[in-house]
Amino acid sequence: MKILSITAQKPHSTGSGTYLTELVRAWDRAGHEQAVVYGIYPDDKVSFPDKVSCHPVYFSSRDAASAAPAGMVSYDPSLSRTPSISYPIVGMSDIMPYESTLYRDMTPQMIEEFEDAFISVIGRAIDELDPDIIVCHHLFLLTALVHRHFSGRCIAGISHGTDLRQMHNCDDLRDIVRPEIAGLDHIFALHEEQRMMISDIFGVDPAGVHVLGSGYNDSLFNTGGRSFGLPASETGVDLKGHVLHPVRICYAGKMSRPKGVPELLDVLNEIICDPDMPDIAVTLAGGCQDDKVRPLMDQLPAEIKWLGQIPQTELADMFRHNDIFVLPSYFEGLPLVLIEAMASGLIPVSTDLPGVREWLEDNVADHNVRFVSMPEMAGIDTPTEEGRRDFVRELYEVLAGLIQDISSGRADIAVPDTSGITWAATADRLLRAISHR
Repeated sequence: MKILSITAQKPHSTGSGTYLTELVRAWDRAGHEQAVVYGIYPDDKVSFPDKVSCHPVYFSSRDAASAAPAGMVSYDPSLSRTPSISYPIVGMSDIMPYESTLYRDMTPQMIEEFEDAFISVIGRAIDELDPDIIVCHHLFLLTALVHRHFSGRCIAGISHGTDLRQMHNCDDLRDIVRPEIAGLDHIFALHEEQRMMISDIFGVDPAGVHVLGSGYNDSLFNTGGRSFGLPASETGVDLKGHVLHPVRICYAGKMSRPKGVPELLDVLNEIICDPDMPDIAVTLAGGCQDDKVRPLMDQLPAEIKWLGQIPQTELADMFRHNDIFVLPSYFEGLPLVLIEAMASGLIPVSTDLPGVREWLEDNVADHNVRFVSMPEMAGIDTPTEEGRRDFVRELYEVLAGLIQDISSGRADIAVPDTSGITWAATADRLLRAISHR
C-alpha cells in the first residue's frame, strides 16, 4: 500500500509527532511505500527510514514571500522551490516545547500563507507517490484543508486530543474545520470517551469513528538493563528488603501549567523537606516555553535535575534508571509516555484522565498505574484554586505512599504485559479498519 502521512508540526518533538513517526516506521517495516509532509524549522533534522520520501514545509523562513505566489491554493507542478511560512510553527497545544504560534492568533493572511505552502507541498507529494491513503494527524486546520483540496482521495484523520481543545478555543477556525472533518473517509480516536467527543464536536455518527488506541516502541522502551525493577547500576536492596539508593522519580513532557508541573514541584519539594520521608532523586525531561513555569525551573533544589528536551533514546535510558514515573497532566489524548514508562519497568502515577483508565483496563489488564483524581476544573486544562489544592494533597498522598513502599521493599514491581499495544499492532489495526469499511 502507498501511504502519505501529514502533520503541521515537527514529527519527533511531541506525543503526536512520535505517534506519526512510529506509525511510519512500522509501515516501513511492513513493506509499504510512503511519504511524509510535516512542518519544521530550517535548522531542524528529521529521522525517517531511508525509503520514506520527506516533504518539509519550513516555518520562520525569510524566503516565504518569494517561495509561493500569493493566493496560490492549488498545487502548481511548475513550482521549483519549496514553499515556506514566515511565522513560527503553529502548535496544537498553546504551550509547545519549542517556539510556536497560537492557532487562535492566526489572521486571514496567516491562514492563507499556511494553506498556500502546505497544499503546494502536499500536492507535490501526491503527484510523486499517488497514495492509496492519506493519514492526517489532528482533526484540525491542515486536515480540513487536505480534505477541501484533495477530497477525491481516501483521507483518514487521527485525533490526538489537543485538536479537540483547539476546536473549543478557536472561534474563527471552527466553521472552516468542522464540515471538512465531518466529510473525512475515516476518523480515528484514541479511546472511547474521545470517540464520543468527536461525534459531538463534528456532528458525525459515533459508529463511524474508530477507536485506534496507541502504541509504544518495544525495541526501545523495555526492561533491558533493569534488575527486578531497579536500576542495574545500583546495589539493589539490603537483607531487610530496603532500597539502598534514593527512590528515583521522573517526569517527561512539556514544562507547562496544563501538564501540572507547578503542582508536581510543590509535592516534590514537600517530600524533600520532610525528614521522615526516604531520600528521593528526581529527573525532569522536556522543553519549557511557559513563562509562568520557567522561574520555577530556575530555582530547583539539588535533588531535582532538569535535562531539557531529550531524544527518545535518552528518554528510554532515563526510564530504565528510575523507579516511579509521574504524569500530573490535566489534559491528554492518550499519553504515550505512560505506556513507555510502564513497559520500561517504572510504576506510573497519573492523573485519572478521561478515557485513559478504561483504555488501559481493556488493553493492559494487569497495568500498575496509580491514579490521582481529576481536580475540579475552571477550564479545559486549568483547575480551580480549590481543585488545585485537592489535587496537590492527593498527589502527595499517592506519591509519598509509593515512595515508602519502594524504599521498604513492599512495592509490587511486576512489569505489566504490554505486548498487545506495540506500534506494529497499532499500525496494522489502522490499515485493517480502513480496508474493512
